[in-house]
Amino acid sequence: MNSSYLNLPLNQIFLGDCLALLSQLPNECVDLVISSPPYNLGKEYEAKKALDNYLAEQTLVLQECSRILKKTGSIFWQVGAYSNQGSLIPLDIRFFPILESCGLIPRNRIIWVRQHGLHAQNKFSCRHETILWFTKSPKYTFNLDAIRIPQKYQNKKYYKGNKKGKLSCNPKGKNPGDIWLFRNVKHNHEEQTIHPCQFPEDLVARIILATTNSNDIIFDPYLGSGTVAVVSKNYKRYFIGSEIEEKYYDIALRRLEEKPDTKNYFPNLKTLRNYIDKTGEDIEKFRFDMQTGNKATERKKAKIFPEEYHRQELENRLLYEESAFSANLRGEEIPIDNNLNGSHSKKKKVNRNQSSDTNFKQLEIEL
Repeated sequence: MNSSYLNLPLNQIFLGDCLALLSQLPNECVDLVISSPPYNLGKEYEAKKALDNYLAEQTLVLQECSRILKKTGSIFWQVGAYSNQGSLIPLDIRFFPILESCGLIPRNRIIWVRQHGLHAQNKFSCRHETILWFTKSPKYTFNLDAIRIPQKYQNKKYYKGNKKGKLSCNPKGKNPGDIWLFRNVKHNHEEQTIHPCQFPEDLVARIILATTNSNDIIFDPYLGSGTVAVVSKNYKRYFIGSEIEEKYYDIALRRLEEKPDTKNYFPNLKTLRNYIDKTGEDIEKFRFDMQTGNKATERKKAKIFPEEYHRQELENRLLYEESAFSANLRGEEIPIDNNLNGSHSKKKKVNRNQSSDTNFKQLEIEL
């Protein structure tokens, strides 16, 4: 282990206010800060504060996070919106100047899109949240090859010039871009814990793989149910975190331990399935906190759809909504939703392995 790590609380979670932990950490000691701070929306896990007071508190936290960040490091700050008496303020707008005031450099404003969100009647319903990416200096870690995704046209070649006949795209894949469609961790998601608002592990993995290397240190001041710690551990990074709510602190510890508690319960279905896969024990001996059925389903018997499938479902839904609106404007027959009431119609069955391009072509023909 690097000698500079010896006095750091590596792979530990602090139960208490994050500012108390931050005050104990030395300058420029972590490679990545990633967190989703309280949104100030009055949910059960946070006290609703006046916006100015909330932002003042967040400024102190971000100043400290900037102080402990290495010069090659990054901060990813994921936020939603503040609602007050009918007005809706996107918090990334207020956080942007705060991060700049800390001497940080903006790199991306990532839009995390989801099918479900904050409902509204007198304005458009919220269907996205924002992840702000800032770096400490112009020289920062970014490993694009670690997060590439398949090209849409994988065999496209140059048709003239010196490169004629050669691939015109990177065979390793393309940049995933700044619009992300990772499925929200809600009902029927195997990562779901009792925490009402948690990161999907794959979303955190993309950030960690892109902006850190093995044995780097990742800090989360609002660790919640421990997703950043879990993913850091999975990809051989060190983590440091804090969480003020004891019940979520306990959940994070249980996810990291990866073993049943004294009552044979696991914090979520994923941790339970991982344990069964490793030990071969009977899954019916155990339960998980959010379980409603009589028994949990083994992973090999579960209908687990890949993230690409869920992204395609969202794309198809958005395409359908816009097509239905346009048809209504023109007085044309409104097309039937192929996934009406959650069940795909017999007319069109979606192959979960189909490419995005194929699904779009089929839908356009039907409309």
